[in-house]
Amino acid sequence: MSMNKRLSTRDYILLLLKTNGQMSTKELQHKLGLTKVAVSRQMVHLEKDGYVQYSLGRHQPGRPMHYYSLTLLGQEQFPSDYGQLAVELLDHMAIEEGEDRLSDFFKRQQERFMERYEARMQGKDLSDRVAELAEIQDANGFMTKWVKHSENTFTMTQHNCPYFKIANRYEVICERELSSYQMLLSAQVERPDCVAKGARQCVYLIRASVSNS
Repeated sequence: MSMNKRLSTRDYILLLLKTNGQMSTKELQHKLGLTKVAVSRQMVHLEKDGYVQYSLGRHQPGRPMHYYSLTLLGQEQFPSDYGQLAVELLDHMAIEEGEDRLSDFFKRQQERFMERYEARMQGKDLSDRVAELAEIQDANGFMTKWVKHSENTFTMTQHNCPYFKIANRYEVICERELSSYQMLLSAQVERPDCVAKGARQCVYLIRASVSNS
């Protein structure tokens, strides 16, 4: 199995969950090259220690599948250099599996983000959608604030970028984030300032979309 030798299996799992957000037992099996029993054993210990949590779901008929994600305690286990390790993991993916595989990875990340939060936008006007998105990303560690300038214009500012080291190397993660915001808000969204490009914060200008005539 090709695994970063600087990481134990335990730490590799935490890193995978950090970079993927949520992974199923089957996805972890594939990434780790381990049996279902071996993965389950690892996850039982991580859950017992309070580092991971799981939910049940299914993408197709059959038995529900476990989906794992980090708890707040799990997030706090990452020292400052784990951002660099995440970059190394993505570099390894690009080298071993190709740029297309890396592009697919970021695409799936965006799809998971959309699937997780689009229901929270349903039935809300633009102001409430902006407020909801700001709350979501603030909870995700982006230190997000928003300001309403008029009925149709808003500014959302992210004072922290949890993915700074990744974004600094792979700009596609910023592009995916921007397009996710556009789709979730159903609005025109521009980002004049970006941390990955040297700004102190990421600033999003949000305007109501002009209805098609």
